[in-house]
Amino acid sequence: MQTDPVRNIGIMAHVDAGKTTLTEQLLYTSGVIRKPGRVDHGTSLTDSLEVEKKRGITVRAAAVALDWAGVNIRIIDTPGHADFYPEVERSIRVLDGAILVISSVEGIQLQTSTIWTALRETGIPTLIFVNKLDRAGSNSRGLIEEMKLRLASTVLPLQHVTGEETKSLRIASVAENPAMVMEAMECLAQLNEEYMDKYLHNKAVNWVETEPVIQSLARQGRIYPVLFGAALPGAGVRDLLNAIATCLPGPKGHDHNDLSALVFKVETDKAAGRRAYVRVFEGSITQRETIRNDVLDEYEKTTRILKLIRGEEYKNTTRLSAGDIGILYGVQSCKAGHVLGRDYAIPIMSTPVEPMLTARIDPHRSDDWNELLIALQHLQDEDPLLNIQWIESRREIHLRFFGEVQMEIICDLLSSRFGLATKISRPGVIYKETPLGVGEAGIEYRDGGYADLKLRVEPLPTGSGFEYEEEIRGDDKIYQKFMKQIPRILDQCRRKGPLGWEVTDLKVILLDGYCKYDLGTKPDDFKIVTPRVFTQALIDARTGLLEPVMGFEISVPKEYGSQIYRDLIKMRASFEQPDADAERLTFSGRIPFAETFRSTSVLYASSHGQGILKTEFYGYLPV
Repeated sequence: MQTDPVRNIGIMAHVDAGKTTLTEQLLYTSGVIRKPGRVDHGTSLTDSLEVEKKRGITVRAAAVALDWAGVNIRIIDTPGHADFYPEVERSIRVLDGAILVISSVEGIQLQTSTIWTALRETGIPTLIFVNKLDRAGSNSRGLIEEMKLRLASTVLPLQHVTGEETKSLRIASVAENPAMVMEAMECLAQLNEEYMDKYLHNKAVNWVETEPVIQSLARQGRIYPVLFGAALPGAGVRDLLNAIATCLPGPKGHDHNDLSALVFKVETDKAAGRRAYVRVFEGSITQRETIRNDVLDEYEKTTRILKLIRGEEYKNTTRLSAGDIGILYGVQSCKAGHVLGRDYAIPIMSTPVEPMLTARIDPHRSDDWNELLIALQHLQDEDPLLNIQWIESRREIHLRFFGEVQMEIICDLLSSRFGLATKISRPGVIYKETPLGVGEAGIEYRDGGYADLKLRVEPLPTGSGFEYEEEIRGDDKIYQKFMKQIPRILDQCRRKGPLGWEVTDLKVILLDGYCKYDLGTKPDDFKIVTPRVFTQALIDARTGLLEPVMGFEISVPKEYGSQIYRDLIKMRASFEQPDADAERLTFSGRIPFAETFRSTSVLYASSHGQGILKTEFYGYLPV
């Protein structure tokens, strides 16, 4: 066992895999609660919002803590529904280790693959817990083979299961099953020369000596141990707690380094004001300290600090150290996802998910517009991807969503938390725009200030995002402190291009500019002139529309193949000839999100309900 007494872990899964039920059992088994709560009864500790209790789903990430085998384990329970995946993504960035829960009945779902990809991208060591082994239809052996094919070849079962699908479920160590011990040796042989020799020469294996090797490789994220159980009756929970303590790493930061911390959740307390949930990676935060928000480039003073200790209990403290999870008061500008200090120690997600739907929201009472805007601002601080847009000329509020379930939840939150009745329009697809050519523009600004600026816009390959480059030096023609703000201003003003959508896949080059203190140049002058020049350069380049596109795979019985073929053509899909086996055809390719959002039911109808459709975001492509 590691000597480090702390684990910061997350529990994540596809919807209905039993993730929150497992969290309750971990808390119960470790003695934090006297009775495990039930999601379907609305009594689980981590689902505290009224809407979570009513619907039986997790909407916001929640942090709890327990002690086991001398280790303080802090757990972040995350949403399972795909509409709330950004909450999962933010949570992943604050973890040192993770537990991926997979139902042995439903198997690997699209959300499972999405979470796994994010965990591997950030290099977070991961345990896999196969749940619901007591349910009819459980197939743990088949699931292991599927995991090795779809997740990683170094997935390693640590347990042997008997009595599956019954109340006589028994979970024992792999050491009791010689065949599974050899499978473990095959896995270890990929990573360890000593075990390669043992595997090739059929040498005897001492499992007691092998366990520390497995634990070390797991903490390094080189193998992925698999444990089994049934969370509702508590089967396998003790073994999972032992594995968390031995197979997942502790935090690595040091207090003496520069501050690097991430705000992963924001709440508004009516009595105490805004509270920011934060994970400290490096450095420390002390009470009354002035800390820098790296995203806003602003400074704020912490007025109160709480530290997570046990269950959902936080205690007052004067300091958060590297590795701690806590709550900050006084940081009124913080939003979920903001970095405090610098971001050098925080995992980066290279391809963060984005909402692809937009809809108008209206209050039922015409007098509630102002209250609705204030309430939505609170919700946007908790979930910045809502992206509130107030169109004054039409008195309309537009929000961005991941799906219709999220839209319903937002209405429920507005009702339960803020007492506002609302209605949401039918959603539309979010498009983007990109330069079709090269454009240049320059302005000499003399309206109460003094600032010259010249920019060039160039198109970039699909998926490149936004890049910025300078061809003049700071303090040569434009003072460095003025130049530093230009890329941030450009990144903001590209959110709405000439066609009304976010501009992407472009490079903006600062070609020339000028400022003079003695003629009254101020920072605000460049905040005024930069958007004007940028817009003119985009108009000169001309922009075209991009639409969100999904990768898809649909498997159907052969007799329905011709109808599915015609449906896919009508839905503007691009695909190769289908793969065939004895009974089914499998079509795969790309399809516009607008078509899958509106017409998925057509594919199920054409396959008489026997089609299996899987989709994942591919990217933005020209319409």
